[in-house]
Order: sequence, then structure tokens, then C-alpha cells
Amino acid sequence: MKIRKTILSDAELNIFIYENKKDEYFVVAVPTLEWSTKFTYDDFGEELLNQIIHSLSSKLDEQEAITLGHRINQWTREM
Repeated sequence: MKIRKTILSDAELNIFIYENKKDEYFVVAVPTLEWSTKFTYDDFGEELLNQIIHSLSSKLDEQEAITLGHRINQWTREM
């Protein structure tokens, strides 16, 4: 499991990213926001990014959701 730190709205958030290589999926959680999601290796692309942003929009304002969504997308693609 990887833990990434990011700053949003002047607050530091811990982003927990778990990768299961055998079953080819990720679980991403942001405990501070009480938010998490799971997706497979096959889910990458614009559609996944939009799903993450849409899901985060219920916890954050639109611009913050877009910013964090792009960061999560980038971090999981690097793994």
C-alpha cells in the first residue's frame, strides 16, 4: 500500500492506494473525506477519471474534485 500526501483547501490529506497485482485492481481511500473507490486495470482512461471526479464531487467542490481526481489517476498509473 502506498500513502500519498496532498494539500487541498489548505489541509493535508492522506491518500491510501492499494494495488492487488494478482487480481489486477486498485482500492483508493481518503479517510478524512470518508471516500473510497475500487477499479480494475482495465478501467483506465477518460471514463474512469470522470467517475472518480463525479464521486469526489459529493465530498468536495468541483475544482477540488477535479484536482484530486487527476492526482489519483496519475498516482495509480505510475504504480
